[in-house]
Amino acid sequence: ARLFGSDVSTFERVAAWVPVALASAAVFPIAALGRLVASNGVGLLAAGIYALLPIGINYGQLGNFDHHALAGLLGAWLVYLCTRVLRTGGEADSLLRTMAILAGLRVAMMLTWTGSLLYLVPVDTALLLAAVTARNLRWVRWLGASAGFSAVVVLPFVLTLGVGASGPYAAVELSRFHVLLYLCFSLLCFGYAALSVARPSPSTGRGLVQLILVAIPIAAVSLLLPGVFAGIETGLAFLGASDGYTETVVEQTPMFWGEGRYNFEVAHARMGAFVYLIPIVPIAFWVLGRDRNDDYGAPFLAGWTVLFGYLAVEQVRYAYDFAPAGCVGFALILTRLSRRFADEAFVVMRPSAFAAVLAGVMLLPSIPGFYAPLIGLASAGARGELDSVDSALLSIPGSQVRFAQLVASATDDAGRCEPGKRDAPGYGILSHIGLGHALHYSGQRATPADPFGPYIGRPNFAAVMRFMESNNERRAERIMEKLSARYVATAADSIERPASSIALRLHEDDGSYKHALPHLGRFRLVTEGPVGGVGLSSMFGDDSEPLAPYKLFEFVRGAVIELQTEPGSQMTVRLPLKTPSGRRFIYRAVGRANGKGIARVRVPYANESQSRKRFLLHPVERVVALGPYMVRVGSRRYQVHVSEDDIAQGNTIYARRFELGPRASR
Repeated sequence: ARLFGSDVSTFERVAAWVPVALASAAVFPIAALGRLVASNGVGLLAAGIYALLPIGINYGQLGNFDHHALAGLLGAWLVYLCTRVLRTGGEADSLLRTMAILAGLRVAMMLTWTGSLLYLVPVDTALLLAAVTARNLRWVRWLGASAGFSAVVVLPFVLTLGVGASGPYAAVELSRFHVLLYLCFSLLCFGYAALSVARPSPSTGRGLVQLILVAIPIAAVSLLLPGVFAGIETGLAFLGASDGYTETVVEQTPMFWGEGRYNFEVAHARMGAFVYLIPIVPIAFWVLGRDRNDDYGAPFLAGWTVLFGYLAVEQVRYAYDFAPAGCVGFALILTRLSRRFADEAFVVMRPSAFAAVLAGVMLLPSIPGFYAPLIGLASAGARGELDSVDSALLSIPGSQVRFAQLVASATDDAGRCEPGKRDAPGYGILSHIGLGHALHYSGQRATPADPFGPYIGRPNFAAVMRFMESNNERRAERIMEKLSARYVATAADSIERPASSIALRLHEDDGSYKHALPHLGRFRLVTEGPVGGVGLSSMFGDDSEPLAPYKLFEFVRGAVIELQTEPGSQMTVRLPLKTPSGRRFIYRAVGRANGKGIARVRVPYANESQSRKRFLLHPVERVVALGPYMVRVGSRRYQVHVSEDDIAQGNTIYARRFELGPRASR
């Protein structure tokens, strides 16, 4: 981005195009892998399938500045490089150059993705086992040197980053664990080579035994380090989606899960009919290896696609990691099928052309759920129908950006956090984790948790989840105070929470009394929107268009409305309000008199005229009251005026004197 300018807009434009460039570049290693294991035709067909596969387009689309596009590109090169080494049996002429490239790819992957070990461990394990079974000690030594070099290069980054939220030996973020792992792997390679020289192994089986004997003490010493076990457990929880984060992230849901249920249409929108070929891909590679007497390369690809194929079916995010090798497998299957049809004279066209036709047919099921909406949107834009439309409101991220801008306008700058600002913000916003990135970047406001989930701070993430699930206002208040949060940002999602939860009572009922659920007296709606925006629930099949997909509430002390009445009498409080989006609603609160006949209700909104004047200076920014509080006890009615000072100081307002108009408070 620095090459094109130094302003924010230039950075954003470059960042938006980077994933497109990276995802597009991945067709080259995919084509090379197809050519390596089969033919030019298979390589070209595999690259074409990858370029058109919906899951690949999703992760490599304009503006999706996540790790996936680069991880997919690096992963494709890793698979190609590993397969090439395995097929050539570690040829001496190219071994040094290949191991140098592997060291660079290994470092790049570690610096790209927190889950880098999911790629690296299978690749390096396959290379080491192949070298041992081939009894090629030169190969083993160069592999050890490559691993050691990677650990040394990564070490300064680890030292600079310090200890992360998941501990010093976290497997889910770049940490000492990565350095330790590859130093141990390097030691394992050199230790095995030394043992093999001292006691040459006459058979493959004995060589593997020697490898295990060297590995046991190295692993035992490493596991004794405090924090290593905890880091491994965290990594396994991440891999198995048992980290408590699954409910809130679409990409951690199964391939066939969407719109709140299992259905085929969702899987078709992600991978077309190719989704049904995932279990067959490893078989295709295994058969290829058997037919061509490939002892290492094809079996490696079979094992690789078994691992990532299983993960892809279990969690959508791994489908993109499966795709590079998987598309080569798809191309192999379609090519073999087309040749069989040609041999039987079922088709008259060339087998390669028929394989391309079959690939197009396999993508047909993805048209209704993936291609048709995109084509429709593009057509509307080409006709000028979107010229007067805020295009940000057509997507979830864009809608969140607009909401974050509303939040910035409706809150003071004491909570502002921006690049280069060393002072901590004066307050935080406890938000639905799906809103975190937008509030950070576009709203410049701090949140205790965001879409990174527990991996940048498990205690804060757990506190946010407890708040959302809590049905006790006092408990929610303590969480707010502990997190120094002054505001709460809510959003509708697919999580089935009880009706009594704080999250639902705020977002759906604005904190009002409803169906015998008590009102929330310390949370007041500040702003909502954007009007016409897309909410998070649309990802889960909810096509309804709420007026306010996102809402911001302020945490206040609240004023207490009090009156003297008969013991046990119910006091009902109502206040008409208008939001910046134009929505009008009634805030309702209910209290009951105690044994002494004193009824108290805490309310969060000010309605005094001077407060309304202050809000009307910026009418689009905050919720305003449209009149006084209306208090009712039996047949008696009162009007109550509450000032902003009363709300801020927690004053008590006596309603018994309001039938005549004057106000008294303490």
